[in-house]
Amino acid sequence: MTTEVAAKLDGLYVYCIARGPGDYPLGPIGLDGQEVYTLASGDLCAVVQNRRAETCRSEEPDTIEGWVLVHQQVVTAATEAFGTVLPMSFNMIVAASEDGGAAENLGVWLDEKQHTFTYLLDKLAGKAEYGVQVFWDPEVITAALVQRDPELRRIRDDARTKPKGLAYMLQQTLAKAARAALEAEASRRVENFYGQIRGCVEDIRVDHLKKTDNGRQMLLNLSCLMDQGAAGVLGRVLDEIEKTEGVSVRFTGPWPPYNFVTAG
Repeated sequence: MTTEVAAKLDGLYVYCIARGPGDYPLGPIGLDGQEVYTLASGDLCAVVQNRRAETCRSEEPDTIEGWVLVHQQVVTAATEAFGTVLPMSFNMIVAASEDGGAAENLGVWLDEKQHTFTYLLDKLAGKAEYGVQVFWDPEVITAALVQRDPELRRIRDDARTKPKGLAYMLQQTLAKAARAALEAEASRRVENFYGQIRGCVEDIRVDHLKKTDNGRQMLLNLSCLMDQGAAGVLGRVLDEIEKTEGVSVRFTGPWPPYNFVTAG
């Protein structure tokens, strides 16, 4: 797809930014099987496809998930073609305007962000993003806390031997005290685990906690930036964290550094 054709479009879907030539074809790997190619300004290029100047919308979660997967696959293909890339978030579209077509506006945007994008490409060269999620089982942790604390253990044992009414009151007292102990333990562990992880990565982003199944709770949801060859260091730290009673870890990557790029 040539720049001349792109200039007539009202929208361009942008996958990522890289150092590379214009008019470089990556094939029909885009959304809806569309051709993906590059448009360049200076030594920077944007990996794009033709698209109407409107975002991808659907009421079907599976459809959205499919679009996001395609987006990630294109970014991966661009990484293989150009090396370090700056991945854009899903649904990044440059539209035509009264001042110019989509391709022209894209070129203006690349020119405006030349310094920022060049800096980020240099900073992120040879690096990748890794996802770290730390979970724990509140029931297992609570049982351990009660067993370890003499006062909580006494209340638990008394509740087992008292008449039903008094036992209920003791159980309520125990539940309240155990919740407070669990919250304090969660804060302590989050601080401890975060410190261990932060110490072996170059940069880190704290993401929103997510609901989980199987009775587990998420303690940490992190995006970590580090050299691709250094993932083993982080892996060993996570292995030690996972040895903690009631704790499990999910470690994913390498990924393009989505959480460390701001298109702005």
